Amino acid sequence: MINYIIRVAYAEAQPGTYDQLNAELAKYNVAGAIKADDGKGYFLPQGEYCYSGNEPINEVRDAIHRLAATVQPEPSVLVVEVTTLAWSGFRLVDAA
Repeated sequence: MINYIIRVAYAEAQPGTYDQLNAELAKYNVAGAIKADDGKGYFLPQGEYCYSGNEPINEVRDAIHRLAATVQPEPSVLVVEVTTLAWSGFRLVDAA
């Protein structure tokens, strides 16, 4: 499996845009949270997602862009393949 971090941004997001995007992406196992080695989940910042799959990076980018454009026109999409992640200050999922 290949691990990806995805960033979706809109120049002027309308109210509810990211909530709708989160719901749509979740249907494809694209998550707005990330799991630590200890099994705890942490929310990613708004518009950031993680995905693990076998698709090449360009296919992931194109699929995310197509889906994001159905939520609101003209999204910007960045997809990065990752092997190691480190973070701090993210809100614990269980604390939500």
